[in-house]
Amino acid sequence: MISEVDVLGDLVRIREKRPLIHHIMNFVVMTDSANATLAIGASPIMAHAVEELEDIALMADAIYINIGTLDSFWVESMMKLARISGVYGKPLLLDPVGAGASKLRSRVAKDLLETGSVSVVKGNAGEMLALAGYSGLVKGVDSLAEEAFEPLERIAVQYNVVAMATGRVDYVSDGRRLIAVEGGSELFKYTTGTGCMLGSIVASFMAVNKDFLKASGEASLVFKRAGEVSETRAGRNPASFRLELINAIHNIDRFLTVSGKVRVIKS
Repeated sequence: MISEVDVLGDLVRIREKRPLIHHIMNFVVMTDSANATLAIGASPIMAHAVEELEDIALMADAIYINIGTLDSFWVESMMKLARISGVYGKPLLLDPVGAGASKLRSRVAKDLLETGSVSVVKGNAGEMLALAGYSGLVKGVDSLAEEAFEPLERIAVQYNVVAMATGRVDYVSDGRRLIAVEGGSELFKYTTGTGCMLGSIVASFMAVNKDFLKASGEASLVFKRAGEVSETRAGRNPASFRLELINAIHNIDRFLTVSGKVRVIKS
């Protein structure tokens, strides 16, 4: 379903087109996400002021809403941007950071999904289980996908989106197809914001590939492979790993390998 030729072809398209990715981004990792976007070859903009959302969204090739740092002003901007995305047909990625951890986060994530504008929703196992209605249930991402694919498929069908659960293995479903992407580094969990950076990579691939399941899988593959390369160069040092991760993303065409990394579970 995903070949090395596919990934490298979309990577070339990103670097030729330099798509503009409009972020409303968790401000803890804004700089890291901007740098990841630049490293893959796209152009980031971080804009959350209500007054400028429509102007910037019109120029954007893809939109990324990350609810990691919420307040009432940002919620208003996120909701408005989601509605604008739907009006203008812009690919929209939602990262429901912390869904299930508080009523506010769960409500905002579901309200954004219910706009009908979201193309891809990407979260960790706990966040995706919360969106699927499994409140209070704690599982690893492997259990989520390998014991039952129903939570991901439920989200995909209910909201007409591609649903992506991230972890040691990333699983991506559009309600009909389901793929697993393996690889990565244990150092991801010791580096703040790697999931948010992955979101920027996913949005960049969404800007050039409208099969959003494939775009998400390609981005996962690229990011996991970059993590492997970074760990080799940085050893067990999280600070060095963070630096090398940007370098590896920028040079990923030199290190990319697909064989054995992607499993098609349902096609």
